[in-house]
Amino acid sequence: MTDTAMLAFTTDEAQRLTSLSARRLQYWDETNFIRPSVAARQGRGWPRLYSFRDLIQLRVAVQLRDRLSLQALRRLKAALDTEALFATVRFALLPDDEVVYLGPEGHYEAALKPGQIVLEFDVPLREIRSSLERDVDRLRARKGAGRVEKRRGVLGNQPVFAGTRIRPEAVSRALAAGWSDTRILEEYPDLQAADIALVRREERASRAG
Repeated sequence: MTDTAMLAFTTDEAQRLTSLSARRLQYWDETNFIRPSVAARQGRGWPRLYSFRDLIQLRVAVQLRDRLSLQALRRLKAALDTEALFATVRFALLPDDEVVYLGPEGHYEAALKPGQIVLEFDVPLREIRSSLERDVDRLRARKGAGRVEKRRGVLGNQPVFAGTRIRPEAVSRALAAGWSDTRILEEYPDLQAADIALVRREERASRAG
């Protein structure tokens, strides 16, 4: 299983993992609802990078956006602990769009009049997390890892790692600068360990020749 705490996800990956459009992700970022916590977009050429925790919040929002207003979703996001180990977390919605946590016995907190609950709903955090971890593993199991190819229209037909837009020279420079494999994979989340191993093999072969 991938160490999700170490991963960063591009907008394209976030789209594929949450079924949200780039426009929706941009809107939620710009309205300070769910922002990419690893790296925020700072202008043209600057990518948004989301954490695994961000993706959990996005999946929760996707499941509930047809049932809750954006205002209520904002309040839920503030109250939801995405690191919780509970299989299910239960919330209730009050008439003024206030979201309140329901305790273990079903009693809701911070509400004065029990008869005013409009909607009760569950957030299956464990299920969301497990499903996302599986999808991340499938996404990161990139076809062609450890292989270099040329693709028409990609970086002027220059060699890149299969399935990416990253040139082997970028890894060579990182290794020459003393970067660890972990740091390289953090900086280039589309790469896999097999890609770095390929560069090392080719460098050893070049020195031996």
